[in-house]
Amino acid sequence: MTANTTHQAFNFKIRVYIEDTDAGGIVYHANHLRFMERARTEWLRVSGIDQYWHQTDYQFVVRHIGIKYLRPILMDDLIAVTARVISCKTASFILQQNIYRGEILLAAGEVELACLNQQLVPRKLPAEIITLIQKDMAQD
Repeated sequence: MTANTTHQAFNFKIRVYIEDTDAGGIVYHANHLRFMERARTEWLRVSGIDQYWHQTDYQFVVRHIGIKYLRPILMDDLIAVTARVISCKTASFILQQNIYRGEILLAAGEVELACLNQQLVPRKLPAEIITLIQKDMAQD
């Protein structure tokens, strides 16, 4: 697995293994969510927010997710999963996440992430996340 950033979106490469597929060698639909989660995690890590996993002041939860499955992802494919912020509110933001094999779009999704405090109540996004989001949105 490798990660890099382009001028438009964070890009994370993943190799598809047999454990990701069904009996026909096609990626099971729920694994698209796992691939997107990995890309979001690496997006935070590459952006310098790796302390997220070691702090207790806030957490992110998926508030809404929508995926369009356009083409099958197959065993041994090398896919690229992108993440790009498309909107931001006080306590949540939305990422556009796509999955590609080369230039071919395989799946497209939008993920809304809400920020919660220790009591699981919505809270303002932390300053370091707002900075990351502003930087990401400015690249468009």
